Amino acid sequence: MSDQETKDLLDRVERGDCTPEEKALVEDWYLALCRQQEPVAYDVDYARIKREIWARLKIGRSGSPGAWYLMAAAVAFMSVLSYTMYMQTSDTGRQQDRMMAAIRPGGNKAMLTLSDGTQVPLGNAPDSILAAPGVVAQQNNTGILNYFNTTRQPLKLSGDRPVYNTITTPRGGQYQVVLPDGSRVFLNAESSITYPVPFTGATRRVQLIGEAYFEVAKNQQQPFIVSSLQQTIKVTGTHFNVCCYLHQPDITTLAEGSVEITPLSSSTTHPLKPGQQATLIGNDIEVKAVKAEDVTAWKDGLFVFNGTPLKEVLQQIGRWYDVEFTYSNTLTNSKRFDAEIPRSLNLLQVIKIIETGSKLQFKIDGRKINVQ
Repeated sequence: MSDQETKDLLDRVERGDCTPEEKALVEDWYLALCRQQEPVAYDVDYARIKREIWARLKIGRSGSPGAWYLMAAAVAFMSVLSYTMYMQTSDTGRQQDRMMAAIRPGGNKAMLTLSDGTQVPLGNAPDSILAAPGVVAQQNNTGILNYFNTTRQPLKLSGDRPVYNTITTPRGGQYQVVLPDGSRVFLNAESSITYPVPFTGATRRVQLIGEAYFEVAKNQQQPFIVSSLQQTIKVTGTHFNVCCYLHQPDITTLAEGSVEITPLSSSTTHPLKPGQQATLIGNDIEVKAVKAEDVTAWKDGLFVFNGTPLKEVLQQIGRWYDVEFTYSNTLTNSKRFDAEIPRSLNLLQVIKIIETGSKLQFKIDGRKINVQ
């Protein structure tokens, strides 16, 4: 460390413009000098500390060899301490980065629960499962479950009393299922769907918690109904996204076709047009225009945030990477975020993008991440 750098540091400490680490460094340096010479009363008078250190450095350069040796040792001590603190901070930062980089994105994993309570793990490995009498569920190597009868032909609707299957994805999981009527469902993380095998009766009704994108097979005679804890959605054949996680408003986004939404607490039906999004808050439904492709991009492996509240951003990231974010009440819904982020990145890569776009800082502890 040069004379000028040393003087600049001492000046910053005196003015109070230094970091806590720099202040501790100068105090330690001063105490080390005091221990080498006569006892000096120590107090936190940074102006006096600066004068004494700088005076001793000057004396060392023009005085006795012993004094210069002492000053050289002090400067060396300061340099070593500076480097040590830098390396400790750097090591801490690198360790944080390594921990975040080790957290990989979610993947194709879920649990199939049969009507008798039997649970079958689902993944990418091909497998056949007896899902109901005369009905086989076949999972392929791309995370999709299909239903067939025992002759391996697509199921036809019957008048028999159905049994029910449930697919549940964990945090960090997703899955697809082709329902017995041919409708395709993309299930997002921390979600579940319950459906009959096969569909019978006048309607095709499923129960959803979490988030799913539906591509409903057309059937005018047997409407398709999605029920959540707060509403029902009636369709005959269309593409739409439903987000109905617990303790959050239900949000329905229509990509094509038409749907009718009815809150469970009301008999009023609300129709949606393509490109519209309905948010259910209490008994009220708010409808607005959106880019449906942004809302449904998750099924194609992409987070799209377009003026999204940061709390919602962290909720989505947390579900997909199976981490929990903690933050103070200062992270209000007024703070919003814009980005397109591949869901294939590791957590560190995602966090760096969010830090750049939001000025937030993140500290990881296991699978908990504190936001500052």
